[in-house]
Amino acid sequence: MASSLRPFAIIMLVAGGLFTGGLVWYAWERVWIWRRLSLEQFAVDFRRSVLRADPAMPILLVVCGAAGGMFASLTEGGARTLALLGVGLLAVILVSSIMLAEPINSQFRRRAEGAIPPDAERLRSVWRRFHLVRTGLGLAALACLVAAATYAPAARGT
Repeated sequence: MASSLRPFAIIMLVAGGLFTGGLVWYAWERVWIWRRLSLEQFAVDFRRSVLRADPAMPILLVVCGAAGGMFASLTEGGARTLALLGVGLLAVILVSSIMLAEPINSQFRRRAEGAIPPDAERLRSVWRRFHLVRTGLGLAALACLVAAATYAPAARGT
């Protein structure tokens, strides 16, 4: 890999790995627990979880996407195509999260702990389905970025 690509590759892979790890952890651990909790228990646990994750997850996504975009702009061929695909998938996650997940998160975050928003059961179901799709997209984005780094052209003279 060319030395000019290396910092962007490291940043995109570390931030992307942390972001995707967060998505997978929620999908693997919390989503299935939340499904079994009463609405009162869910409202408390979901609110606490969102308060912790909401600042970090979008930051990791944007850092990964920005580094991926820079990586794509500095490389060529299949590596560029894969990086752009990964960044595109991250953009879909970001926009859909703002449009679908954030309004649901806000319904719980803006209330007092334990307060249940109207239509909470439907909100829980929509959020769960959305998050599972978002996790699949995140895994695909990370796979594209890892493949892009793998196929990046070597530096000349190496």
